[in-house]
Amino acid sequence: MKLKKLLDETHIECPTGLEEMEITGIAYDSRQVKKGHVFICIKGYDTDGHKYANDAVLKGAAILISEQELGVMKVPVLMTKDTRRVLSKVSANFYDHPTEDIRIFGITGTNGKTTITYMIKNILDVATESCGILGTIAYKFGDKVYESINTTPESLELQRLFSEMRQEGIKNCVMEVSSHSLALSRTADICFDYSAFTNLTPDHMDFHENLDDYFASKKKLFYQTSKASTINIDDTYGKKLFEELKDNKVTAFSHSLKNNEADFYGEVLSSTEKGSEIALFRSGKPMGSISIRTPGTFSIYNALTTASICIMAGIDFSLVKKGLESLSGVPGRFELVENTKNMTVIVDYAHTPDALEKVLKTALGFKRGRLICVFGCGGDRDTKKRPMMGKAAGELADYCIITSDNPRTEDQATITSDIEAGIYDTGCIYEIIENRYEAIKKAISLYRKGDILVIAGKGHEDYQIIGTVKSHFDDREVVREIIDAK
Repeated sequence: MKLKKLLDETHIECPTGLEEMEITGIAYDSRQVKKGHVFICIKGYDTDGHKYANDAVLKGAAILISEQELGVMKVPVLMTKDTRRVLSKVSANFYDHPTEDIRIFGITGTNGKTTITYMIKNILDVATESCGILGTIAYKFGDKVYESINTTPESLELQRLFSEMRQEGIKNCVMEVSSHSLALSRTADICFDYSAFTNLTPDHMDFHENLDDYFASKKKLFYQTSKASTINIDDTYGKKLFEELKDNKVTAFSHSLKNNEADFYGEVLSSTEKGSEIALFRSGKPMGSISIRTPGTFSIYNALTTASICIMAGIDFSLVKKGLESLSGVPGRFELVENTKNMTVIVDYAHTPDALEKVLKTALGFKRGRLICVFGCGGDRDTKKRPMMGKAAGELADYCIITSDNPRTEDQATITSDIEAGIYDTGCIYEIIENRYEAIKKAISLYRKGDILVIAGKGHEDYQIIGTVKSHFDDREVVREIIDAK
């Protein structure tokens, strides 16, 4: 691509005489630079790309884009105030704006994003419409599956993935849109057609200044959505968002389990440990009933959000119903681990106080004995939520085992101490077993008929990060291995 075209709408003036320079690619990691690339200096969490400008030049970079003076360089340096925003724009330009040819569904909120994306994809599969999915579990489309590094990848990777989807003939993509991606302009040049807001509770407070800052990042998605959004108005922040969007003449619909005047209203007809049934109404008119095969109020909300966004997108209710009713579950989301001893063991990705509370409350709804909870918190991440996690677990479970999650480079004893601050005053019986394998083993040894064992925090993840070492660890595999050995 010619440099002048690459820089289109970046507000960077193309240097005279370089308009026709052929650019072979884009990189923001100097290790990925090849001859003829543009290297964009990005400030990250652990390092600063400006430090690697010389390395990029030595590897063949033809142009540098920077936020600060780099001194004398052998190649032109183009200046900008925001290299992340430029990265998003030039990535979209380089891949010729692939999302203009794909219907994009964006899901944001603290909890429920992954499940909703899988629900929407299943509905589109039932409707025989090709669909990619980008999120916490994996990036998948057609026969391709890529490991998920971030819930929402960097803008360059996103545009590359969308370009591949277009080449494969994929017509739809449903994606989780994280607050990080919105705040850091990763999604700034995606043409979102439809979007949904699930809820907002404290999370990522190591990144955001406060809850309002977190909310401000989330709501950017809805001003970037071209057709329509659906908002959960039963959530405090959702109601606030819906009212703001209406005031600003942004097309948005409401969904609710509590307010029958919402655009999409779900009336709960039944709810058991096997699932739920709801009647769906649009603008007060009945559309029909939907059965959901996973238990809990959070599952009902996920289904209602999914039905709302799909119906807004013109998908027939019969296909929405069939797609939701044929989905048995999502990996690591209130996943019942089948085992040879018929123990009730549930693995869930819950890693926020609100998510953990919802999972445990759902389990309480069908327990016949005790509720045992194994959980921890990630290291080098939001410390404020740790005592809240401890409090949620302590108030709802009969017995807790505090263990490691992904401690990363943080001392596990510090993480545990933060969790203990919240669990101590609840009076719950608990113990600390830092080794996650041994913690799960102890919980299984305590299990009696009628008990429910919830192992929270990692869900679908098949690894554990201790220090800087990433090792294979899958809660579901560990559960089966320990139970089989009994």
